[in-house]
Amino acid sequence: MKWAFTIRQKSKAATILGVVFLLILGKNWYDERKVAELGNSFSSVYEDRLVVEAYIYQLSDHIYQKKIMLDNCSNQENMPHLQNKLDQHNTAISSLIQDYEKTKLTTIETDCFAAFKANVAAIELLENKYLSSANQPSQVTKSGLDKRYEIAVKNLHQLSGIQVAEGKLLNDQSKKIIAGSSLLTQFELAVLIGIGLIIQGLIFAAKSAVPKKSQAFSLN
Repeated sequence: MKWAFTIRQKSKAATILGVVFLLILGKNWYDERKVAELGNSFSSVYEDRLVVEAYIYQLSDHIYQKKIMLDNCSNQENMPHLQNKLDQHNTAISSLIQDYEKTKLTTIETDCFAAFKANVAAIELLENKYLSSANQPSQVTKSGLDKRYEIAVKNLHQLSGIQVAEGKLLNDQSKKIIAGSSLLTQFELAVLIGIGLIIQGLIFAAKSAVPKKSQAFSLN
């Protein structure tokens, strides 16, 4: 029955090798998927968070510059020149808003950004009203502008806080992906070592089952 034993050993070895193949195949599939998720996470950190933070900084600077110019405008003669300057800032703000809208926004961020855009539109209307006054610009309008500037800056601070929170979330997700892949790699290594020991045991068992050749002894 030597042949039957050999077939059983070969079947066990084939089964073990099949398990090894499926294990490696599954691990490769898992790694590819997690690497893709990790790449998307890093890409989102740059494109949707770091770049957006730069947009927020620039928007804040344009709003601050407009407020400073209006605060320093003391006479009607400077109004046309001031209007041109404000128009330049408003054009830049409009361009930044369009760029911001192309990024991936969370639900809270969408609401906050909508509030900011509403304030920007209100600011432009008040600026035009303030500068188009035939007589001395209304202090009531100026007070309304200052309030709108303040609210817009608060909107930007909220948006900046969202970038920090979302960046931390993406960082935590990346750490989980790396930790999960590392744990699975250790498990795979342990399984491969175990399978190797099993195969080695099968080889020794096969060798011990082979009958030893009888030795011929010469008679004196």
